[in-house]
Formats: sequence, C-alpha cells, structure tokens
Amino acid sequence: MLSTLTKSPGMLWGLAVRGASAARLIEDNAAKALAAPHDWAWLHFALSDHRARRFIEGFDTAPAAARALLLSGETRPQLHLSPGCAYGVIPDFEKDFDERSIEPGSIAFWLDARHLFTTRHHPMRVVDEVREEMQAAPAAAPADVFVRLNERYVEIAEKRFAVLARWLDRLEDRVLADRGELDRATLGPVRREIARFHREFAALRAAYHRAMTATGKGGERGDRGDNPVARHLPELLQTADDFDRDATSLAERARLLSEEMDTRIAAATNRSLQTLTIISTLLLPPTFIVGAFGMNLPAIPWAQGAGGFWWAVGLCVAVVGASWALLKRYEIL
Repeated sequence: MLSTLTKSPGMLWGLAVRGASAARLIEDNAAKALAAPHDWAWLHFALSDHRARRFIEGFDTAPAAARALLLSGETRPQLHLSPGCAYGVIPDFEKDFDERSIEPGSIAFWLDARHLFTTRHHPMRVVDEVREEMQAAPAAAPADVFVRLNERYVEIAEKRFAVLARWLDRLEDRVLADRGELDRATLGPVRREIARFHREFAALRAAYHRAMTATGKGGERGDRGDNPVARHLPELLQTADDFDRDATSLAERARLLSEEMDTRIAAATNRSLQTLTIISTLLLPPTFIVGAFGMNLPAIPWAQGAGGFWWAVGLCVAVVGASWALLKRYEIL
C-alpha cells in the first residue's frame, strides 16, 4: 500500500487528500505525506522516468492488466472495469509553452476507492488544470476526479467547437456571397481538426457503451455494479454521444462547404477557359491573314500599292467582326 511507501515512486507530482484539504506531493515529501492518514491519493507519472516504471510494475494493488496499460503508451480511448477498480485511456491535449494547446494527447489511468494513478509521455493540459482544481477544492473520491477529467476535456472541446463553428459561418457567408478569391487550403486544417474530435468522441462513446454493458448483472461479463466509475457511466456516455453528434454535424458542414468551394472554383476556371477560348477563336483568322500576307512570294495582293498595309488591317478587323457576330448569333458569347 502507499501508506508503507519508504521512498519516492518517481512521480511528477501527487496529491494526498484528507477531508477538504489536499497536500501537494513532490519527491522530497512523498513518503512522509503518504504515510500520514489520508482518504485517498493521486499520483501522476511520466513514462520517461524509469523509477516510475519500476514502481508501477511492482505495485501489486493494481491488476496486472491495469499496470500493463499504464506503461504501454496506448493512445486509443478505452475503459475497463474490474471489481472495485477501473483503468483505461482518456483523451487530453498536449501542453505547449504557453500552457495552451489543442494538439491531441492522452493519459492512461487506474483508480480504486483510495488511489488514482495517471501516466503520460508528454505534458498534458487537462490533467494539470484538474490537479490545480483539486488542490483548491479536493474531490471526495478518485472516481470524481476521473469524471472531472472528462468534463474538463469536454469543456475545452466545446469552446473549440464554438470557434470552429463561427469560422465555418464566416467562410460559408463568403462562399455563398461569392466575394473574393476562394482558397480551399484554409479549410483543410479545420476539417482535420474536426475529424480528430469526431474520432476521439466516437471512441469515447464506444468505450463507455462497452463499459456500461459490462456493468449489467449476469452473463459472461459478470457484475460490475459496485465499480466506483459505474454510476457515472450514463452521464459520461450521454456527453460523449452529444459531442460526437456535434462533431459529426461540423464535419458534414465542412465537407459540404468544401464541395461548394470546389464547384465555385471549377465554375470560375471554366469561365476563364471559355474567355481564353473565345479570344483564341477571334485571333485565329487575323493570324492566318497576317501569315498569308507575310509570305515573300509573287502575286500577293496589294504588295505594290501604297495602301496595302491598311487594306490588310481592314480585312483583319472585318474578319474579327464577322466572327464575333457569328458567335453572338449562335449564343456562344
């Protein structure tokens, strides 16, 4: 148990919660703080630290499958329920130097009634923000922190959805008003980001649905109704389902907008090609006339006359005028 810890487990940080207070755990005070009475503890590990890996490998309180997942670096969202504990992977956002990022990330976790372990490869935004919240107002149990991690991820995603929706609104107005040049390259990154959110929420929905199926009594899966996460699953599943629909709606809007832009760009290209074709058609007869009069051969009309050049120019103008009238008659122009 953590209460018998005699040396640092190689964690990045931790919290030891007792009542309404949470003691911050660091390398120097971890063993002493965990030996003191506390309700539950949260330890956060970096998988790049070999001490952390050795500690998790030897922590027999967690099932072997949970320890393997904590150390695996798996990024696919998933949730597994065992009697009295839960483990899996949930999405997060990588944390940049400004402590704000929307790049995809994930954390692995294991929890029971008194412990919460989280692991990551890179600095993560959601887990750090929730840790700050827990220091100010600790949750009553590790399962509540798990729920809050999901909620905070959804809050950030919701704000990002609003930004993406406004951006699509402006682009859609511009496309439908046919104002200015259209550049499909600006839409590509937005479609990729929306598709990533759709994948994350679809995977979360599937994971929570499978976990809810596992909580049912009877059958091969057994009874997981006493699991600390089980009572939160309906709400988590509903939230994932709602945001998956939102992401699907945004993805569909972006796809239709991309098709509309393709159509309008193709129409503009066709108009340009039509204009170039008409100009080329009108210039072909004068080009032939100028070429014919440019031959250095006997019997060329007007070769000896003083006004031969102007007769040739007049003939070119007349041919162009006749071609223009012909194209107008047949409604080509």
